[in-house]
Amino acid sequence: RGAMCCDFLTCFCSCSVLVAFSALAAGLYANELSKFRENDAGTRWVNWIGEFDCGPGVAIERPATVEALQEAVRRHHAVRAVATGHSFNPFACPSFPQGAVIDTTALRAVKVEPHGDGHKVVAEAGVKMGQLQNEILARGLTLRVPPGNSAYTLGGCIATGCHNLGQSHAQDLLAVTIVQHNGSIVEVKRGDADFDAAAVSLGRLGVILSATLEVLPYRTLQWSAEALPLADTPGVIDKLLAMTERQTSRETVGNKLVFYLATGVMMMEHWVPMGRAASLQDAGEPLPPYVNRQPFRVGQGALTRMYAELRAAAFGATPLGVLNALQVPAEMAFKGLHSSPALAAVRKALGWQHSPEARGEGSERPTGNQYTWAGWLDEVMNLLMGLRHVEVIFPLEPKDKAVRCLDAVFAHRHLAWWRLNVRTQQSEGFHLSSTYGEPGAKPVSFARVDFVGPGALLDLPTGEASLTARLRSECPGW
Repeated sequence: RGAMCCDFLTCFCSCSVLVAFSALAAGLYANELSKFRENDAGTRWVNWIGEFDCGPGVAIERPATVEALQEAVRRHHAVRAVATGHSFNPFACPSFPQGAVIDTTALRAVKVEPHGDGHKVVAEAGVKMGQLQNEILARGLTLRVPPGNSAYTLGGCIATGCHNLGQSHAQDLLAVTIVQHNGSIVEVKRGDADFDAAAVSLGRLGVILSATLEVLPYRTLQWSAEALPLADTPGVIDKLLAMTERQTSRETVGNKLVFYLATGVMMMEHWVPMGRAASLQDAGEPLPPYVNRQPFRVGQGALTRMYAELRAAAFGATPLGVLNALQVPAEMAFKGLHSSPALAAVRKALGWQHSPEARGEGSERPTGNQYTWAGWLDEVMNLLMGLRHVEVIFPLEPKDKAVRCLDAVFAHRHLAWWRLNVRTQQSEGFHLSSTYGEPGAKPVSFARVDFVGPGALLDLPTGEASLTARLRSECPGW
């Protein structure tokens, strides 16, 4: 009876400690999240999972009107426009430690207007791409290609040239309105002398206030995936060159190659446009709003700092062979969930594809973009593992140089977790675009290689620094 009493007390004490620790951690987490949302004193600007911050001296401005935005720009010596923070580096931080970041997420008005024989959408910079799509989907309209991430904002997408299915959204840009350094407002339209500089500006010309894009009747995309024999690097480049030949206009969309490197599997994903809707809805009922409150945007205190240090220590101490071995079941699980026909119902329940086009919805009034369980799980994994998105872009010709570029990436396959994607994209004339090509010259076909990897691995000598050094040495034009 005495032994049973001791066991009970031990269990009770252990459980009490666990409950107390969990409550403390939950309280600290909630405090960090609240601090960023409320912009309390001492708040640091952080990205969407709290991994990067701009330092304690950088002010955070959150204007809700055009006039407040102009005043904020005038008030600070150095500013950077920010929003939902989907960056994996401190690029969003101002160049001076005492500057300011200007959060545009309160500026999100959207209106659809006639444009020639079609329509255009005029939207403020802070609207999320998922909500922008929902606003126009209610009218039977859509962007030419669905956004790659519903949580991005329009201003961030236009400024950085973000892309999907082989095209950037800036290609459909009709005009962009910018608040300049002195608070003045300028609109640059397609055809103006400065348009190619303003369309993809990386924030160098000012803070984007709004953008006007061509929108088109809704169409659905039919998705499929096929396993292919794992080719050598020259064979991969040949497949990519063949893919570019099928992109005959902006109405065609690009396929992509997906590599599961730990298990030696290569797949091709096909996206087939099914034709645009013939009728529009002039006054359609609004779709449910896209809402993502960013529940993992912490990075304001001791809890996340300690966790980041423990995570880095764990990755640094684990032998690379063990990490590579863990990749095998991880890849098999992800590949099955992503592409197995047997798990189609699971993908639908999780909301695996966030856009109605990608889900194959053929209705003239699709359901729209929502923050799904799949999106939540993706953010959980990003937070827990400190994942970063890496993209390497290089010309596909001459072929021998492209082979060396791709070999440099494959030599660092230990950095790519779950899968590695390779897409193609034609050059565009925007001066700061990552796929820039001289206007009037022969179009250049680019490969876009992207993957996610744990930040702790990327920070090791065998990580980002090693990949960058090899690309500089062997991949001209990357």
